Amino acid sequence: MKNEKLYKNSRLSLLKLFADQSDKLFDLGIIRTDSFTGEIGEYIASKIFGFDLESRSMKSIDGIGKDGTKFQVKSKVVLRNNYSIRVTINKSKIDKLIIVYFNFDYYPLKIIEIDSESLSSNTVNISNKLLKAIDYIEYKHDYILSKINRNSLDEIIKFGKVYKSLLDNNIIRTRRIVGDIGEYYASLYMKLYLNENVNEKGVDAYDRDGRSYEIKTRRVYDSGRRKSDTRRLNNLDGKLSDYLVVVVLGKNFSCDGMWCMPMNNIKNKKSATLRIVNNTKGVKCIVPSKVSWLICE
Repeated sequence: MKNEKLYKNSRLSLLKLFADQSDKLFDLGIIRTDSFTGEIGEYIASKIFGFDLESRSMKSIDGIGKDGTKFQVKSKVVLRNNYSIRVTINKSKIDKLIIVYFNFDYYPLKIIEIDSESLSSNTVNISNKLLKAIDYIEYKHDYILSKINRNSLDEIIKFGKVYKSLLDNNIIRTRRIVGDIGEYYASLYMKLYLNENVNEKGVDAYDRDGRSYEIKTRRVYDSGRRKSDTRRLNNLDGKLSDYLVVVVLGKNFSCDGMWCMPMNNIKNKKSATLRIVNNTKGVKCIVPSKVSWLICE
């Protein structure tokens, strides 16, 4: 029992360390949400190409240069020397596609710049075969490092190392960090078995009786960017799971609320918000919430 408590406390300490490091990136203007890989890539690209980042509501366009050039940025963490990446863009809205490649610690390896006119369609696999057939510009890591503030780069790399610790301790399984942490808590409190196929859409876990669960996670705490009661739970329409589990994480990635409800009882799935935990028929409170407007009866 003592060893189990120490193990749990060490995991909570690791989650707090991760929260502190992600907040450092936010304070430095490197990230704006919890979409870590994409936003770190956008930040690095903005420094290399000298554009201001657009608001998250600007579809397809991540930045606009001083000369009006419109950029879209994609990012990839490279494993086993595999640089291929399948991307979807809007050719009619952008001039340049930028791809930022990282190693496992978010250390930038290289960047490639492609004119959107060189691509044959909006969805394309950027591979060695394609690059041999089109013109593009490659920026090596030495050049990238010369353009990035050293302190910012050090904090990004620290973030990557803490992320690896989460992975090594089986708290997360992918780069979908917030969702993975929510799934970890759901499996812990509800004794669920996480779906081994992390790429299967619509079913995140099963219970011992074979019932299926979709798990949605949001960070909510006293901050202008986190506490809105209009936070959406996207992509519930058409889900085939028997139940929906909603997990709320606090500032330190602690579990600050958890609910389970029959998927069929959720109204207006296309635009559901966190408030469905207050009014969905059959909802059960698993972990009492610390958020005043989220009811846990």
